[in-house]
Order: sequence, then C-alpha cells, then structure tokens
Amino acid sequence: MNQNIIDAINSLGESDELLSIGEIEYPKIAQASEKLGVDFAKEFIEYTHKFGAISVGGMEICGIIDDAPYISTVDRTQEMRELFSDFPMDCYVIESVGIDNAVMVQKPDGKIYQFLHGHELLFAADSLSEYLLNGGDFR
Repeated sequence: MNQNIIDAINSLGESDELLSIGEIEYPKIAQASEKLGVDFAKEFIEYTHKFGAISVGGMEICGIIDDAPYISTVDRTQEMRELFSDFPMDCYVIESVGIDNAVMVQKPDGKIYQFLHGHELLFAADSLSEYLLNGGDFR
C-alpha cells in the first residue's frame, strides 16, 4: 500500500471526524528534527506540515506541537528516551498505545514499529499512511 499521506488522512476524514491542529511551517519541523537528532521520514514532514497533529478514527497521531505534550513527537520521544535506555535513538514517537508504555515509532526510512521496553521492535507498517489506513491494527 503506497498512498500519499495527505490523501490517506483526508480519506479517513471522510468516514471519521478528523481533528487537526493545523499547518506547521517547515523551519519549525526542521527545528524539531534537530532537537531530537533524528531525520524525520519524508511523509512525516508532509503530514506535520499540512496537519500538525491529528486525531481520527480513535487514533491520536503525534506531531509538531508546543502546548500539548501528550501528542508532541518531540516531548513524547524525549520522555521515552529518559525512561527507557533501550529506546532506539533513530526513532521518534508517532502514537502512544496506552498499554505498558508501548508507543508506535517511525524510523527515517518511513517504517513504523511498536516499541515496548525490554522487547525487540515489532514491525507494524511500511509507512505512516499504511499504518493509518489499517486503523493502527498490525497484528
């Protein structure tokens, strides 16, 4: 499944309520990437530029936002790095699962994984758009 991230989110918004914080400028996205010391995947940059962060279909996807730490990719990633020494430094948080501190992370190549402290990364999807279109279900 290789659908444009903007089209994927808009298609989800046709059947579920789509809430977005709104457009984020590219320099702010670059600052967030630099702060974490990780390159964001191209589609994550496109997503955050267009939507900032979203809630749709029961999923809250993190993004670039200053005043809501629970959906801030920077805040959630920094928190996970502080809490868990085995959190992969080449990943950033895209969603909190809410069970046992599990989070969904993305690597710079765009692949999505589940991180759970003490376990190997569990592959979830080839892209953020695929993950979203699957409703976050990857088992």
